[in-house]
Order: sequence, then structure tokens, then C-alpha cells
Amino acid sequence: MVLAMRIEQGGEVFELAQGQNDIEISEGVVLCSVEARSRPAVLLNEQRLAISWNRNAKLAVWSADLTNQVGFHRFHVHVDGERGVFDFRTRTAKATWEEVRTMAEICSNSYFGYRRQFAYMASDGTTRKVRLPQIHYAWLRDRIPEIEQLVHSIQARPATSNLRAKQVSLQSKGLSVSRTSRLLRENHNLLEPDESGPIHVGERRYWPSQVVVSARERHSRLQEHAQIAAFLWSLATECDDLTNFVALPVRSEVRRYSERIRALRALPLFGAMEIRPFARPTAVLPTHIQRADRRYGRLRDLQAEYGSEISDSMDFAKSIRVNVRDVWEIYQTFVAHVVGNAFGLAYSSVDCDLRKRSPQGWSMASDEWRMYFDTRPPKAELPSWRDATNRPADERPDIILVGKHPGDVILLDAKFKLDFASSRALQVDLFEMQGYLNSFAANRGGILYPGPIPAASSIAAKGNVLLELPIRADHFGRVGGMDAVHRYVREALQSIWSATLP
Repeated sequence: MVLAMRIEQGGEVFELAQGQNDIEISEGVVLCSVEARSRPAVLLNEQRLAISWNRNAKLAVWSADLTNQVGFHRFHVHVDGERGVFDFRTRTAKATWEEVRTMAEICSNSYFGYRRQFAYMASDGTTRKVRLPQIHYAWLRDRIPEIEQLVHSIQARPATSNLRAKQVSLQSKGLSVSRTSRLLRENHNLLEPDESGPIHVGERRYWPSQVVVSARERHSRLQEHAQIAAFLWSLATECDDLTNFVALPVRSEVRRYSERIRALRALPLFGAMEIRPFARPTAVLPTHIQRADRRYGRLRDLQAEYGSEISDSMDFAKSIRVNVRDVWEIYQTFVAHVVGNAFGLAYSSVDCDLRKRSPQGWSMASDEWRMYFDTRPPKAELPSWRDATNRPADERPDIILVGKHPGDVILLDAKFKLDFASSRALQVDLFEMQGYLNSFAANRGGILYPGPIPAASSIAAKGNVLLELPIRADHFGRVGGMDAVHRYVREALQSIWSATLP
């Protein structure tokens, strides 16, 4: 039986075939069904769903709530050892990708100086990038001339390595006694009788006509050359992918970059090397040649830079689909960059990576504040009453701002969703923040969410305050740029900090 899925929503019916479907549905509840020989197992985005199974009709029925589930989605249907995959998207997917791209562009322009791609941690713990074609193109434009110069220099004068080998010789220099003895035992005819010979066999003496000696051989087929060849292969392949996503005026230039890289890969230095392509150096530490020869060391550095700052394990098209699915994690990282910079904090890492924390655990800091991002702060800084129980909670709000004075604490959580009726934060998210405040004995917290209007509101009573703080990428254009957004965010957070609470 060929599996086919049926989705019903708001009076509309959609028929999904296996694989990718050019079908958009609205966010909200959907009713789904599939005909199958036996009871199937159904997963939506890797999460198993409860289904109703009609044995006589051989029909499985289930519902799924796609409210606030923007982007691309996938059903897996498992029946009798077979699997069907059904892809579709919500109507907000395109708008969400525009939002993701704008968040990445803002961070790259305002905070990274267009030196690297926007990176975030996905829900499975892997680090991913929002790949902007203009950053990839700029890296190629700046680095290819240097790569060409280095590779041509190596082609003209490659490094070589010395290998010690054993060989049969008529000369005794570098004699290997053990291997010569083995050779002579196996080839008695190499022994020539001579009364002055050094070899005694019974009553007679012999000279060997041949011996085994140690010799050094120089060769240039090095693992470093295979690594450079693999790097060039990756650059050329990803140039081809990039041509489909750059603006038309630079597309021909990117094609020329690909041709230049392939010309390097075809140099005699690399010959017919069979390599396994990779984007990063294979060893954590540089080899002796990479340490001793600046050309090899610099190429290794460029390869590491490309892999960590520019490239990704996926092509651009697949990366876009994954970015839309990961918009919650992307938004979490985006607002952390905005809040930290709004307070004038400095990154603990030179490459502005929020997950490269200081030894004390903070991601950004100044003389006045320290910002902890997506991590449990040190208990000495912010203890929880649950720490003293036999079931510690290990809570970690997305962003924690800790001041230099005891009790100076603001807890913030990022939620890429909002109440569509009121354009405010959801009640369930406010309840979650209340739980954090209770656990850490704090009284100031907030929800960062993509509200349409950059206007904060606070909920305050009995010495507690919850801030609803809309932050989204298009606010940078709406209120007049980075400085205006930073001022808006800073003043909103300072207002709940300095206010006398009722």
C-alpha cells in the first residue's frame, strides 16, 4: 500500500504525498489521517503522537496543534517496518525566514563586523549557523588571493619529510646488523669465503657480498597536502552552492572564484590524491611542518577559520529549512546579543560567541553587570532554595543579569511566540517566570518576545514586577537603528530595576 496523508483544517483538505510537498497550512489545530494495513506509529517533528486506529477501515486518525509552530514540518509514519515521510510548511514559514535572516544580519552588522556567521545552539545541543551569502562572499573575496599565493608557493617549493628505510647495499655505511643477519641466513650465496672476513661459521670466515643499511628518503606526498586538497575541494563545492543564493551582479564573480579554486586543486602537487573532503583540520594540534613552515600553518589557520566562522555542514537550502525550524533557539541568542550590547557589556570571547564563557561562567560583563546566557549561574552568585533540598531544580533562565551589589538580579526568558489576540506575552510564559523568581528569591523578571510594537509594559504588585519586553529584528528599522533599540531596551530594563515596587 502506498502511503498518502490527508490533512484537514478550517474546511480545507490537503492531500500529501511522500517527500516534500508544496503545501502551506495555517498555524493552529489540524486533523490528519492515513490509510494503512496495520496500526501505524506517527511522529511530528520527531515527537510521537497519539492516534486513533480503526481496524476495519484500516484508517489512522490524529490531531496536531501547530499554534506558534512556524516553519517547515515533517510527519514520519511507520507501518510494518516501512516508513513514510511527509513534509509541509505553515504559511508563516517565509515570513519567519525573513525574520531569521534579519536577526542574523543585524548581529553581523552591529556586533560581529561581518567577520563571521550568526551561530546558535540547536535543541539537540549542536552548534548551527544562519548562513548569510554576503558574509560567505566577502570571506572568499578577501581570502582567495592569499590562498592562491600560499598554494602556488608550496607548489614551487613543497615541504618534504624524511623517512628512515632499510635497503640492500654494497656499502656498509648505516649498517643494520639485525637485518643483515636475517638477509644472510635467508641467502647463503651472499657469503663469500675470506680468511679476514668478520663472519664466523664453524671453522671458516666470510665476507657478505651485500648488507642491509638504513637510509633516509625524502618525499612530498604529505598528509598536509591532502588536507589542503580537501580544503580546496570544500571551497569549490560550496562556491557552486553559493552561486544560487548571491545577488545576480556578483554571481559571475563567485563562479570565477570556484574556477580559481579548482585550478589550484588541479596542480601537480596534489596529483590524483584520493581524499575525504572535510572543512576543518583533522588534528587538534598542528603538525611539525605546520608549525615550522609559515605557509602550511597559515593555510591551516584559514581552513579552521572557514570551518568555524563561515561554512556549515549543510548546503544553503537545507540550512534555511533548519533555521526556520530552530527559530526559537535563534531568537534566544539574538535577544541575548541585543540585551548585552544595550547595557554596554563586553564579550568574554574575542569572536563574540556567547557560549565561550569566562572562567566564572558569564558571557558578557562590565564593571556594573555580568550577563549569564543559557547557563546555571554559580550558586554563590544566585542560589536557589531548591539547592538545599534532595531534588535541586537546576533552573536556568535564558538571560540573567547580575549587578555588583547583593540582590541586583534581573531574570529574563526569551519566547518566540505571543498572544495573537493581545500581542502580549503568553500567560503560561509569565507563570514560568514567576517560578524562576520564586526559586531564586528574586523580584524582577521579564519575558522577551517578538511583539510587533517596541513598547514595554510591566505587571507589578506586592514588591514583584514582570516586564513584557517586545524585541524583534524589524524594530531596528522602526525606531531608528541600533542605538535607538539599545536605548529602548536599556531604559525598559532599568525602569523595573530602579522603580519603587508597590
